[in-house]
Amino acid sequence: MTKLETDPLRIALGAYQRGDVAACLRTLEETRDAWSERPDGWLIRGVATRALGRTDDAEAAYRQAIALFPAYAEAWQNLGNLYGASGRHAEAVDAYARAASARREPREKAHLLSALAGSAFSAGRVDVALHALEQAVAEDATLGAVHNQHGKVLWELGHTAGAIDAFRRAIECDPQEPLFATNYLLVSQFSEELGESDLASLARATGARIRQQLPDSLVRDYEPVRPAPGERIRIGYVSSDFRATAPGFFIQSIVAGHDRSRFEVFALATGPGTDTVSDRIRECVDHWVDVGSLDVAALTERVRRLRLHVLVDLNGYTGGHRLAMFAARAAALQVTWLGYEGSTQLPNMDVFFGDDHVAPVANEPCYSERVIRLPFDFACYSPPDYAPAVVPAPFLRRGYVTFGSFNKLAKLGPATLDLWARVLDAVEDSRLLVKWRHATHPFARDRIVRALAAKGIAEGRVEFRDASPHAEMLGEYGDVDIALDPLPFSGGATTCDALWMGVPVVTLRGVRFASNHTVSHLHAAGLPELVASRPEDYVSICEHLARDLPALARLRTSLRSQMQHSPLTAAGLFMRPVERHLQAILGVTW
Repeated sequence: MTKLETDPLRIALGAYQRGDVAACLRTLEETRDAWSERPDGWLIRGVATRALGRTDDAEAAYRQAIALFPAYAEAWQNLGNLYGASGRHAEAVDAYARAASARREPREKAHLLSALAGSAFSAGRVDVALHALEQAVAEDATLGAVHNQHGKVLWELGHTAGAIDAFRRAIECDPQEPLFATNYLLVSQFSEELGESDLASLARATGARIRQQLPDSLVRDYEPVRPAPGERIRIGYVSSDFRATAPGFFIQSIVAGHDRSRFEVFALATGPGTDTVSDRIRECVDHWVDVGSLDVAALTERVRRLRLHVLVDLNGYTGGHRLAMFAARAAALQVTWLGYEGSTQLPNMDVFFGDDHVAPVANEPCYSERVIRLPFDFACYSPPDYAPAVVPAPFLRRGYVTFGSFNKLAKLGPATLDLWARVLDAVEDSRLLVKWRHATHPFARDRIVRALAAKGIAEGRVEFRDASPHAEMLGEYGDVDIALDPLPFSGGATTCDALWMGVPVVTLRGVRFASNHTVSHLHAAGLPELVASRPEDYVSICEHLARDLPALARLRTSLRSQMQHSPLTAAGLFMRPVERHLQAILGVTW
Protein backbone atom coordinates (compact mmCIF):
# COMPACT_ATOMS: atom_id res chain seq x y z
CA MET A 1 0.00 0.00 0.00
CA THR A 2 1.46 3.38 -0.96
CA LYS A 3 2.02 6.27 1.42
CA LEU A 4 -0.69 8.23 -0.38
CA GLU A 5 -3.21 5.47 0.20
CA THR A 6 -2.46 5.41 3.93
CA ASP A 7 -2.63 9.19 4.36
CA PRO A 8 -5.22 9.66 7.16
CA LEU A 9 -6.48 12.91 5.65
CA ARG A 10 -7.10 11.23 2.30
CA ILE A 11 -9.00 8.45 4.08
CA ALA A 12 -11.01 10.95 6.17
CA LEU A 13 -11.84 13.07 3.12
CA GLY A 14 -12.93 9.98 1.21
CA ALA A 15 -15.32 9.03 4.02
CA TYR A 16 -16.76 12.57 4.05
CA GLN A 17 -17.27 12.54 0.28
CA ARG A 18 -19.14 9.23 0.58
CA GLY A 19 -21.47 10.88 3.09
CA ASP A 20 -20.05 9.06 6.12
CA VAL A 21 -19.25 12.08 8.29
CA ALA A 22 -18.96 9.97 11.44
CA ALA A 23 -16.24 7.82 9.85
CA CYS A 24 -14.45 10.96 8.68
CA LEU A 25 -14.31 12.39 12.20
CA ARG A 26 -13.42 9.04 13.71
CA THR A 27 -10.42 8.76 11.38
CA LEU A 28 -9.33 12.28 12.26
CA GLU A 29 -9.57 11.67 15.99
CA GLU A 30 -7.64 8.39 15.79
CA THR A 31 -4.81 9.94 13.75
CA ARG A 32 -4.64 13.46 15.21
CA ASP A 33 -0.90 13.30 15.89
CA ALA A 34 -0.25 12.58 12.22
CA TRP A 35 -1.99 15.69 10.89
CA SER A 36 -2.33 18.19 13.73
CA GLU A 37 0.27 20.50 12.17
CA ARG A 38 -1.37 20.37 8.74
CA PRO A 39 -3.88 23.15 7.91
CA ASP A 40 -5.76 20.92 5.46
CA GLY A 41 -6.47 18.50 8.31
CA TRP A 42 -8.14 21.24 10.33
CA LEU A 43 -10.09 22.33 7.26
CA ILE A 44 -11.49 18.82 6.81
CA ARG A 45 -12.34 18.70 10.50
CA GLY A 46 -14.15 22.05 10.21
CA VAL A 47 -16.19 20.94 7.23
CA ALA A 48 -17.14 17.65 8.91
CA THR A 49 -18.10 19.16 12.27
CA ARG A 50 -20.18 21.83 10.56
CA ALA A 51 -22.02 19.10 8.62
CA LEU A 52 -23.08 17.71 12.02
CA GLY A 53 -24.24 21.13 13.20
CA ARG A 54 -21.29 21.61 15.57
CA THR A 55 -20.65 25.19 14.51
CA ASP A 56 -18.40 26.13 17.46
CA ASP A 57 -16.11 23.18 16.70
CA ALA A 58 -16.13 24.08 13.01
CA GLU A 59 -15.18 27.69 13.70
CA ALA A 60 -12.34 26.60 15.98
CA ALA A 61 -11.05 24.17 13.35
CA TYR A 62 -11.07 26.80 10.60
CA ARG A 63 -9.30 29.22 12.91
CA GLN A 64 -6.63 26.62 13.67
CA ALA A 65 -6.10 26.02 9.94
CA ILE A 66 -5.64 29.77 9.45
CA ALA A 67 -3.23 29.97 12.37
CA LEU A 68 -1.05 27.40 10.62
CA PHE A 69 -1.46 28.99 7.17
CA PRO A 70 -2.67 32.64 7.33
CA ALA A 71 -3.22 32.88 3.54
CA TYR A 72 -5.37 29.71 3.40
CA ALA A 73 -8.16 30.88 1.07
CA GLU A 74 -10.31 27.75 1.50
CA ALA A 75 -10.31 28.11 5.29
CA TRP A 76 -11.23 31.80 5.13
CA GLN A 77 -13.99 31.02 2.63
CA ASN A 78 -15.47 28.27 4.79
CA LEU A 79 -15.29 30.57 7.79
CA GLY A 80 -17.14 33.22 5.81
CA ASN A 81 -19.79 30.68 4.83
CA LEU A 82 -20.19 29.70 8.49
CA TYR A 83 -20.52 33.30 9.65
CA GLY A 84 -22.96 34.18 6.87
CA ALA A 85 -25.21 31.19 7.64
CA SER A 86 -25.32 32.12 11.33
CA GLY A 87 -26.11 35.80 10.74
CA ARG A 88 -22.66 37.10 11.68
CA HIS A 89 -22.50 39.12 8.50
CA ALA A 90 -19.86 41.68 9.50
CA GLU A 91 -17.44 38.88 10.38
CA ALA A 92 -18.32 37.11 7.13
CA VAL A 93 -17.32 40.23 5.17
CA ASP A 94 -13.84 40.16 6.71
CA ALA A 95 -13.43 36.42 6.11
CA TYR A 96 -14.49 36.65 2.46
CA ALA A 97 -12.19 39.63 1.91
CA ARG A 98 -9.23 37.67 3.24
CA ALA A 99 -10.16 34.69 1.07
CA ALA A 100 -10.46 36.89 -2.02
CA SER A 101 -7.08 38.51 -1.38
CA ALA A 102 -5.50 35.04 -1.28
CA ARG A 103 -7.11 33.89 -4.53
CA ARG A 104 -5.45 34.44 -7.89
CA GLU A 105 -7.97 32.83 -10.24
CA PRO A 106 -10.42 35.50 -11.52
CA ARG A 107 -13.47 33.21 -11.40
CA GLU A 108 -12.85 32.08 -7.83
CA LYS A 109 -12.15 35.65 -6.78
CA ALA A 110 -15.38 36.83 -8.42
CA HIS A 111 -17.31 34.15 -6.49
CA LEU A 112 -15.83 35.35 -3.21
CA LEU A 113 -16.44 39.02 -3.95
CA SER A 114 -20.06 38.18 -4.76
CA ALA A 115 -20.42 36.37 -1.42
CA LEU A 116 -18.73 39.30 0.31
CA ALA A 117 -21.24 41.68 -1.28
CA GLY A 118 -24.16 39.62 -0.01
CA SER A 119 -22.83 39.63 3.54
CA ALA A 120 -21.92 43.31 3.39
CA PHE A 121 -25.42 44.21 2.26
CA SER A 122 -26.93 42.10 5.06
CA ALA A 123 -24.63 43.93 7.50
CA GLY A 124 -25.91 47.30 6.23
CA ARG A 125 -22.63 48.18 4.50
CA VAL A 126 -24.17 49.15 1.19
CA ASP A 127 -21.13 50.94 -0.22
CA VAL A 128 -18.92 47.93 0.48
CA ALA A 129 -21.43 45.65 -1.26
CA LEU A 130 -21.66 47.83 -4.37
CA HIS A 131 -17.88 48.18 -4.62
CA ALA A 132 -17.36 44.42 -4.23
CA LEU A 133 -19.85 43.74 -7.02
CA GLU A 134 -18.06 46.15 -9.35
CA GLN A 135 -14.82 44.30 -8.61
CA ALA A 136 -16.49 40.92 -9.15
CA VAL A 137 -17.81 41.89 -12.57
CA ALA A 138 -14.34 43.18 -13.49
CA GLU A 139 -12.82 39.84 -12.45
CA ASP A 140 -15.26 37.65 -14.40
CA ALA A 141 -18.27 39.09 -16.22
CA THR A 142 -19.30 35.62 -17.41
CA LEU A 143 -20.19 34.38 -13.92
CA GLY A 144 -23.97 34.33 -13.52
CA ALA A 145 -23.81 34.31 -9.71
CA VAL A 146 -22.19 37.74 -9.73
CA HIS A 147 -24.92 39.32 -11.85
CA ASN A 148 -27.55 37.55 -9.74
CA GLN A 149 -26.10 39.04 -6.54
CA HIS A 150 -25.86 42.45 -8.19
CA GLY A 151 -29.51 42.19 -9.20
CA LYS A 152 -30.57 41.36 -5.65
CA VAL A 153 -28.79 44.42 -4.23
CA LEU A 154 -30.11 46.78 -6.91
CA TRP A 155 -33.61 45.39 -6.43
CA GLU A 156 -33.58 45.95 -2.69
CA LEU A 157 -32.30 49.51 -3.15
CA GLY A 158 -35.10 50.33 -5.58
CA HIS A 159 -33.09 50.41 -8.81
CA THR A 160 -35.49 48.03 -10.49
CA ALA A 161 -34.46 48.62 -14.11
CA GLY A 162 -30.84 47.87 -13.22
CA ALA A 163 -31.91 44.77 -11.30
CA ILE A 164 -33.90 43.45 -14.25
CA ASP A 165 -30.87 43.94 -16.49
CA ALA A 166 -28.58 42.19 -13.99
CA PHE A 167 -30.83 39.14 -13.72
CA ARG A 168 -31.14 39.01 -17.51
CA ARG A 169 -27.34 38.93 -17.74
CA ALA A 170 -27.22 36.16 -15.14
CA ILE A 171 -29.54 34.07 -17.32
CA GLU A 172 -27.39 34.75 -20.37
CA CYS A 173 -24.40 33.39 -18.43
CA ASP A 174 -26.26 30.27 -17.29
CA PRO A 175 -29.58 29.68 -19.09
CA GLN A 176 -30.33 26.47 -17.17
CA GLU A 177 -30.04 27.84 -13.62
CA PRO A 178 -33.57 28.02 -12.10
CA LEU A 179 -32.56 30.57 -9.44
CA PHE A 180 -31.58 33.17 -12.01
CA ALA A 181 -34.80 32.66 -13.95
CA THR A 182 -36.81 32.87 -10.73
CA ASN A 183 -35.25 36.16 -9.67
CA TYR A 184 -35.73 37.58 -13.16
CA LEU A 185 -39.40 36.58 -12.99
CA LEU A 186 -39.90 38.08 -9.54
CA VAL A 187 -38.26 41.41 -10.29
CA SER A 188 -40.22 41.63 -13.55
CA GLN A 189 -43.39 41.87 -11.44
CA PHE A 190 -42.21 45.41 -10.62
CA SER A 191 -41.85 46.41 -14.26
CA GLU A 192 -44.17 49.10 -15.59
CA GLU A 193 -43.93 47.69 -19.12
CA LEU A 194 -45.00 44.06 -18.68
CA GLY A 195 -48.53 42.68 -18.61
CA GLU A 196 -49.99 39.50 -17.15
CA SER A 197 -49.37 37.53 -20.34
CA ASP A 198 -45.71 38.59 -20.39
CA LEU A 199 -45.28 37.41 -16.81
CA ALA A 200 -47.02 34.14 -17.62
CA SER A 201 -44.48 33.54 -20.39
CA LEU A 202 -41.60 34.18 -17.99
CA ALA A 203 -43.20 31.89 -15.41
CA ARG A 204 -43.56 29.17 -18.04
CA ALA A 205 -39.84 29.35 -18.81
CA THR A 206 -38.96 29.34 -15.12
CA GLY A 207 -41.23 26.38 -14.39
CA ALA A 208 -39.68 24.47 -17.30
CA ARG A 209 -36.20 24.98 -15.81
CA ILE A 210 -37.39 23.63 -12.48
CA ARG A 211 -38.97 20.61 -14.15
CA GLN A 212 -35.81 19.91 -16.16
CA GLN A 213 -33.82 19.56 -12.94
CA LEU A 214 -36.01 16.66 -11.75
CA PRO A 215 -34.92 13.08 -12.32
CA ASP A 216 -37.55 11.15 -14.25
CA SER A 217 -37.53 8.45 -11.57
CA LEU A 218 -38.95 10.97 -9.09
CA VAL A 219 -41.85 11.84 -11.35
CA ARG A 220 -42.87 8.29 -12.28
CA ASP A 221 -44.87 5.74 -10.33
CA TYR A 222 -46.78 8.05 -7.98
CA GLU A 223 -50.29 6.94 -7.09
CA PRO A 224 -52.46 9.79 -5.72
CA VAL A 225 -54.33 9.20 -2.48
CA ARG A 226 -57.96 10.31 -2.23
CA PRO A 227 -60.13 10.62 0.89
CA ALA A 228 -62.09 7.57 1.98
CA PRO A 229 -65.79 8.03 2.87
CA GLY A 230 -66.06 9.89 6.17
CA GLU A 231 -62.32 10.56 6.38
CA ARG A 232 -61.02 14.03 7.17
CA ILE A 233 -59.31 15.72 4.23
CA ARG A 234 -55.58 15.66 4.87
CA ILE A 235 -54.22 19.02 3.74
CA GLY A 236 -50.60 20.13 3.86
CA TYR A 237 -49.36 23.70 3.65
CA VAL A 238 -45.79 24.19 2.38
CA SER A 239 -44.08 27.46 3.29
CA SER A 240 -40.85 29.11 4.38
CA ASP A 241 -42.94 31.84 6.06
CA PHE A 242 -44.52 30.21 9.11
CA ARG A 243 -43.28 33.18 11.14
CA ALA A 244 -43.56 36.97 11.47
CA THR A 245 -43.14 37.80 7.80
CA ALA A 246 -45.58 39.58 5.51
CA PRO A 247 -47.05 36.26 4.28
CA GLY A 248 -47.04 34.86 7.82
CA PHE A 249 -49.86 37.13 8.98
CA PHE A 250 -52.07 35.82 6.16
CA ILE A 251 -50.99 32.20 6.60
CA GLN A 252 -52.02 32.36 10.25
CA SER A 253 -55.60 33.11 9.20
CA ILE A 254 -55.65 30.21 6.73
CA VAL A 255 -54.71 27.57 9.28
CA ALA A 256 -56.68 29.18 12.11
CA GLY A 257 -59.86 29.26 10.04
CA HIS A 258 -59.95 25.55 9.18
CA ASP A 259 -62.73 23.32 10.46
CA ARG A 260 -60.50 20.72 12.12
CA SER A 261 -63.39 18.26 12.37
CA ARG A 262 -63.30 17.98 8.59
CA PHE A 263 -59.67 18.80 7.78
CA GLU A 264 -56.49 17.31 9.21
CA VAL A 265 -53.97 20.12 8.81
CA PHE A 266 -50.21 19.75 8.26
CA ALA A 267 -47.70 22.62 8.33
CA LEU A 268 -44.66 21.63 6.26
CA ALA A 269 -42.05 24.17 7.34
CA THR A 270 -39.25 24.77 4.85
CA GLY A 271 -37.81 27.98 6.32
CA PRO A 272 -35.33 28.81 9.08
CA GLY A 273 -36.22 29.86 12.59
CA THR A 274 -39.43 30.18 14.53
CA ASP A 275 -41.07 32.95 16.57
CA THR A 276 -44.35 33.80 18.29
CA VAL A 277 -46.26 33.68 14.99
CA SER A 278 -44.83 30.19 14.41
CA ASP A 279 -46.11 29.22 17.85
CA ARG A 280 -49.62 30.40 17.00
CA ILE A 281 -49.54 28.54 13.69
CA ARG A 282 -48.44 25.36 15.51
CA GLU A 283 -51.49 25.67 17.75
CA CYS A 284 -53.77 25.76 14.69
CA VAL A 285 -52.50 22.61 12.94
CA ASP A 286 -52.59 18.91 13.71
CA HIS A 287 -49.01 18.29 12.59
CA TRP A 288 -45.93 20.49 12.33
CA VAL A 289 -43.31 18.87 10.08
CA ASP A 290 -39.88 20.48 9.69
CA VAL A 291 -38.63 19.62 6.20
CA GLY A 292 -36.27 22.53 5.62
CA SER A 293 -33.11 20.41 5.42
CA LEU A 294 -34.42 17.95 2.81
CA ASP A 295 -33.41 18.06 -0.85
CA VAL A 296 -36.09 17.76 -3.51
CA ALA A 297 -36.00 13.96 -3.73
CA ALA A 298 -36.07 13.42 0.04
CA LEU A 299 -38.74 16.09 0.48
CA THR A 300 -40.97 14.61 -2.20
CA GLU A 301 -40.70 11.11 -0.78
CA ARG A 302 -41.26 12.39 2.78
CA VAL A 303 -44.41 14.28 1.82
CA ARG A 304 -45.75 11.41 -0.28
CA ARG A 305 -45.48 9.17 2.77
CA LEU A 306 -47.83 11.54 4.61
CA ARG A 307 -50.56 10.46 2.16
CA LEU A 308 -51.99 13.95 1.80
CA HIS A 309 -55.10 14.60 -0.25
CA VAL A 310 -54.30 18.28 -0.83
CA LEU A 311 -50.93 20.02 -0.95
CA VAL A 312 -50.87 23.83 -0.90
CA ASP A 313 -47.92 25.92 -2.06
CA LEU A 314 -47.77 29.21 -0.13
CA ASN A 315 -44.51 30.50 -1.64
CA GLY A 316 -45.00 30.51 -5.38
CA TYR A 317 -41.64 31.57 -6.80
CA THR A 318 -40.59 33.58 -3.75
CA GLY A 319 -37.50 32.79 -1.71
CA GLY A 320 -37.41 29.37 -0.07
CA HIS A 321 -39.96 27.86 -2.46
CA ARG A 322 -40.10 24.09 -3.02
CA LEU A 323 -41.90 24.09 -6.34
CA ALA A 324 -39.82 21.20 -7.63
CA MET A 325 -41.77 18.90 -5.31
CA PHE A 326 -45.03 20.16 -6.82
CA ALA A 327 -43.67 19.62 -10.32
CA ALA A 328 -42.95 16.00 -9.36
CA ARG A 329 -46.37 15.77 -7.62
CA ALA A 330 -46.85 14.74 -4.01
CA ALA A 331 -50.65 14.91 -3.59
CA ALA A 332 -53.80 14.24 -5.59
CA LEU A 333 -54.74 17.94 -5.59
CA GLN A 334 -52.07 20.64 -5.67
CA VAL A 335 -52.90 24.29 -5.07
CA THR A 336 -50.87 27.50 -5.31
CA TRP A 337 -51.97 30.40 -3.14
CA LEU A 338 -50.82 33.66 -1.63
CA GLY A 339 -47.06 33.68 -2.25
CA TYR A 340 -46.78 34.66 -5.91
CA GLU A 341 -48.84 37.16 -7.86
CA GLY A 342 -49.96 35.10 -10.81
CA SER A 343 -49.88 31.73 -12.50
CA THR A 344 -46.95 29.45 -11.74
CA GLN A 345 -47.28 27.81 -15.18
CA LEU A 346 -45.84 24.77 -13.41
CA PRO A 347 -46.55 21.18 -14.43
CA ASN A 348 -48.87 19.41 -11.96
CA MET A 349 -50.08 22.62 -10.27
CA ASP A 350 -53.84 22.12 -10.44
CA VAL A 351 -55.59 25.07 -8.78
CA PHE A 352 -54.96 28.78 -8.17
CA PHE A 353 -56.84 30.67 -5.45
CA GLY A 354 -57.58 34.34 -6.14
CA ASP A 355 -60.56 36.68 -6.24
CA ASP A 356 -62.40 38.84 -8.77
CA HIS A 357 -59.99 41.77 -8.30
CA VAL A 358 -56.60 40.10 -8.51
CA ALA A 359 -57.61 37.36 -10.98
CA PRO A 360 -60.42 38.75 -13.17
CA VAL A 361 -61.98 36.56 -15.81
CA ALA A 362 -60.26 38.63 -18.52
CA ASN A 363 -56.87 37.36 -17.29
CA GLU A 364 -57.85 33.70 -17.09
CA PRO A 365 -56.05 32.77 -20.36
CA CYS A 366 -52.81 33.69 -18.56
CA TYR A 367 -53.27 30.84 -16.04
CA SER A 368 -52.28 27.22 -16.51
CA GLU A 369 -54.10 26.33 -13.28
CA ARG A 370 -57.84 26.21 -12.72
CA VAL A 371 -58.66 29.63 -11.21
CA ILE A 372 -60.96 29.65 -8.18
CA ARG A 373 -62.18 33.06 -7.07
CA LEU A 374 -62.92 33.45 -3.38
CA PRO A 375 -65.87 35.68 -2.48
CA PHE A 376 -64.34 38.24 -0.08
CA ASP A 377 -60.63 38.51 -0.78
CA PHE A 378 -57.81 36.22 -1.89
CA ALA A 379 -56.29 36.55 1.61
CA CYS A 380 -57.30 37.14 5.23
CA TYR A 381 -55.20 39.20 7.65
CA SER A 382 -54.28 38.24 11.22
CA PRO A 383 -53.27 41.45 13.00
CA PRO A 384 -50.16 41.06 15.17
CA ASP A 385 -51.01 41.03 18.86
CA TYR A 386 -48.08 43.36 19.56
CA ALA A 387 -49.53 46.17 17.43
CA PRO A 388 -49.68 49.39 19.47
CA ALA A 389 -52.85 51.37 19.99
CA VAL A 390 -53.98 53.82 17.33
CA VAL A 391 -52.81 57.36 18.15
CA PRO A 392 -54.39 60.69 17.13
CA ALA A 393 -53.81 61.88 13.57
CA PRO A 394 -50.39 63.56 13.19
CA PHE A 395 -51.87 66.56 11.36
CA LEU A 396 -53.38 67.60 14.69
CA ARG A 397 -49.95 68.27 16.17
CA ARG A 398 -48.07 69.19 13.00
CA GLY A 399 -50.55 71.38 11.17
CA TYR A 400 -50.02 69.66 7.82
CA VAL A 401 -50.96 66.33 6.23
CA THR A 402 -48.34 63.60 5.97
CA PHE A 403 -48.62 60.99 3.24
CA GLY A 404 -46.62 57.82 3.72
CA SER A 405 -45.36 54.63 2.15
CA PHE A 406 -43.72 51.75 4.02
CA ASN A 407 -43.48 49.68 0.82
CA LYS A 408 -40.41 48.16 -0.84
CA LEU A 409 -38.32 50.73 -2.65
CA ALA A 410 -38.54 48.56 -5.77
CA LYS A 411 -42.23 49.45 -5.93
CA LEU A 412 -41.48 53.17 -6.14
CA GLY A 413 -40.84 53.40 -9.87
CA PRO A 414 -41.30 56.34 -12.24
CA ALA A 415 -45.09 55.99 -12.58
CA THR A 416 -45.55 55.83 -8.81
CA LEU A 417 -43.33 58.82 -8.11
CA ASP A 418 -45.00 60.83 -10.85
CA LEU A 419 -48.43 60.11 -9.33
CA TRP A 420 -47.25 60.92 -5.82
CA ALA A 421 -45.75 64.20 -7.02
CA ARG A 422 -49.20 65.12 -8.35
CA VAL A 423 -50.69 64.33 -4.94
CA LEU A 424 -48.12 66.43 -3.09
CA ASP A 425 -48.64 69.27 -5.54
CA ALA A 426 -52.43 69.11 -5.06
CA VAL A 427 -52.30 69.10 -1.24
CA GLU A 428 -50.57 72.30 -0.20
CA ASP A 429 -47.77 72.03 2.40
CA SER A 430 -48.17 68.25 2.64
CA ARG A 431 -45.23 65.94 3.29
CA LEU A 432 -44.22 62.42 2.24
CA LEU A 433 -42.67 59.84 4.57
CA VAL A 434 -40.84 56.95 2.83
CA LYS A 435 -39.76 54.08 5.04
CA TRP A 436 -37.96 50.90 4.00
CA ARG A 437 -34.69 49.11 4.48
CA HIS A 438 -31.77 51.36 3.36
CA ALA A 439 -34.15 54.15 2.32
CA THR A 440 -31.80 56.65 3.98
CA HIS A 441 -28.80 55.54 1.91
CA PRO A 442 -27.92 58.02 -0.88
CA PHE A 443 -27.98 55.33 -3.58
CA ALA A 444 -31.61 54.59 -2.71
CA ARG A 445 -32.78 58.02 -1.57
CA ASP A 446 -31.33 60.20 -4.32
CA ARG A 447 -33.23 58.44 -7.11
CA ILE A 448 -36.53 59.26 -5.40
CA VAL A 449 -35.50 62.83 -4.55
CA ARG A 450 -34.45 63.53 -8.16
CA ALA A 451 -37.66 62.08 -9.60
CA LEU A 452 -39.85 64.19 -7.31
CA ALA A 453 -37.73 67.30 -7.81
CA ALA A 454 -38.19 66.95 -11.57
CA LYS A 455 -41.93 67.36 -10.88
CA GLY A 456 -41.42 70.40 -8.66
CA ILE A 457 -41.46 68.71 -5.23
CA ALA A 458 -38.74 70.11 -2.97
CA GLU A 459 -36.47 67.66 -1.14
CA GLY A 460 -37.46 69.19 2.19
CA ARG A 461 -40.98 67.83 1.80
CA VAL A 462 -39.77 64.21 1.80
CA GLU A 463 -38.54 62.30 4.85
CA PHE A 464 -36.72 58.97 4.64
CA ARG A 465 -36.50 56.35 7.38
CA ASP A 466 -34.70 53.03 7.52
CA ALA A 467 -36.25 49.70 8.53
CA SER A 468 -37.13 48.88 12.10
CA PRO A 469 -38.64 45.91 13.97
CA HIS A 470 -42.26 45.27 12.98
CA ALA A 471 -43.80 46.48 16.25
CA GLU A 472 -41.80 49.71 16.05
CA MET A 473 -42.69 50.14 12.40
CA LEU A 474 -46.39 49.80 13.20
CA GLY A 475 -45.98 52.55 15.77
CA GLU A 476 -44.51 54.83 13.12
CA TYR A 477 -47.88 54.90 11.38
CA GLY A 478 -48.56 57.41 14.13
CA ASP A 479 -46.64 59.85 11.89
CA VAL A 480 -48.75 59.14 8.77
CA ASP A 481 -52.18 60.59 7.97
CA ILE A 482 -52.80 58.90 4.60
CA ALA A 483 -50.93 55.98 3.04
CA LEU A 484 -50.18 56.04 -0.69
CA ASP A 485 -50.24 52.72 -2.50
CA PRO A 486 -47.64 52.23 -5.26
CA LEU A 487 -48.17 50.93 -8.78
CA PRO A 488 -48.02 48.64 -10.70
CA PHE A 489 -47.11 46.53 -7.63
CA SER A 490 -49.43 47.41 -4.78
CA GLY A 491 -49.08 46.76 -1.07
CA GLY A 492 -50.30 43.60 0.62
CA ALA A 493 -49.47 43.17 4.30
CA THR A 494 -48.29 46.78 4.25
CA THR A 495 -51.80 47.90 3.35
CA CYS A 496 -53.37 45.79 6.09
CA ASP A 497 -50.85 47.07 8.65
CA ALA A 498 -51.68 50.67 7.74
CA LEU A 499 -55.43 50.10 8.01
CA TRP A 500 -55.00 48.34 11.36
CA MET A 501 -53.12 51.41 12.63
CA GLY A 502 -55.96 53.69 11.53
CA VAL A 503 -54.37 54.98 8.33
CA PRO A 504 -56.50 54.95 5.14
CA VAL A 505 -54.75 53.67 2.00
CA VAL A 506 -55.46 55.13 -1.43
CA THR A 507 -54.89 52.80 -4.39
CA LEU A 508 -55.21 52.74 -8.17
CA ARG A 509 -56.85 49.71 -9.75
CA GLY A 510 -54.62 47.98 -12.30
CA VAL A 511 -54.88 45.10 -14.74
CA ARG A 512 -52.45 42.64 -13.12
CA PHE A 513 -52.67 40.55 -9.96
CA ALA A 514 -49.78 42.47 -8.36
CA SER A 515 -51.55 45.77 -9.03
CA ASN A 516 -54.68 44.87 -7.07
CA HIS A 517 -53.72 43.47 -3.66
CA THR A 518 -54.93 46.66 -2.01
CA VAL A 519 -58.07 46.77 -4.15
CA SER A 520 -59.07 43.37 -2.73
CA HIS A 521 -58.22 44.33 0.84
CA LEU A 522 -60.09 47.65 0.71
CA HIS A 523 -63.21 45.99 -0.64
CA ALA A 524 -63.04 43.29 2.03
CA ALA A 525 -62.62 45.99 4.69
CA GLY A 526 -65.64 47.93 3.41
CA LEU A 527 -63.59 50.81 1.94
CA PRO A 528 -64.19 50.70 -1.84
CA GLU A 529 -64.31 54.51 -1.95
CA LEU A 530 -60.50 54.52 -1.54
CA VAL A 531 -60.03 52.67 -4.85
CA ALA A 532 -59.34 54.88 -7.87
CA SER A 533 -59.95 53.83 -11.47
CA ARG A 534 -57.79 56.57 -13.02
CA PRO A 535 -54.70 58.51 -11.86
CA GLU A 536 -56.73 61.72 -11.61
CA ASP A 537 -59.22 59.92 -9.34
CA TYR A 538 -56.32 58.79 -7.11
CA VAL A 539 -55.27 62.43 -6.70
CA SER A 540 -58.87 63.51 -6.06
CA ILE A 541 -59.37 60.89 -3.32
CA CYS A 542 -56.19 62.06 -1.61
CA GLU A 543 -57.32 65.70 -1.91
CA HIS A 544 -60.74 64.87 -0.46
CA LEU A 545 -59.26 63.02 2.53
CA ALA A 546 -56.77 65.83 3.20
CA ARG A 547 -59.38 68.57 2.84
CA ASP A 548 -61.92 67.16 5.32
CA LEU A 549 -59.64 66.81 8.33
CA PRO A 550 -62.36 66.18 10.92
CA ALA A 551 -63.63 63.26 8.83
CA LEU A 552 -60.04 61.98 8.44
CA ALA A 553 -59.60 62.04 12.21
CA ARG A 554 -62.87 60.15 12.74
CA LEU A 555 -61.90 57.56 10.14
CA ARG A 556 -58.61 57.01 11.93
CA THR A 557 -60.33 56.15 15.21
CA SER A 558 -62.85 53.79 13.58
CA LEU A 559 -60.74 51.86 11.09
CA ARG A 560 -59.50 49.17 13.48
CA SER A 561 -63.00 48.35 14.66
CA GLN A 562 -64.24 48.31 11.06
CA MET A 563 -61.51 45.82 10.13
CA GLN A 564 -62.33 43.63 13.11
CA HIS A 565 -65.90 43.31 11.87
CA SER A 566 -65.04 42.72 8.22
CA PRO A 567 -64.13 39.62 6.16
CA LEU A 568 -60.57 40.93 5.98
CA THR A 569 -59.86 39.58 9.47
CA ALA A 570 -62.58 36.90 9.89
CA ALA A 571 -60.60 33.68 9.45
CA GLY A 572 -63.52 31.28 9.93
CA LEU A 573 -65.79 33.14 7.53
CA PHE A 574 -62.96 33.41 5.00
CA MET A 575 -62.06 29.71 5.05
CA ARG A 576 -65.54 28.21 4.65
CA PRO A 577 -65.67 28.85 0.86
CA VAL A 578 -62.11 27.54 0.54
CA GLU A 579 -63.11 24.30 2.22
CA ARG A 580 -66.25 23.93 0.11
CA HIS A 581 -64.20 24.30 -3.08
CA LEU A 582 -61.67 21.68 -1.95
CA GLN A 583 -64.45 19.33 -0.89
CA ALA A 584 -66.18 19.68 -4.27
CA ILE A 585 -62.99 19.10 -6.29
CA LEU A 586 -62.15 15.98 -4.30
CA GLY A 587 -65.75 14.74 -4.47
CA VAL A 588 -66.01 14.46 -0.69
CA THR A 589 -69.34 14.43 1.14
CA TRP A 590 -69.86 14.45 4.89
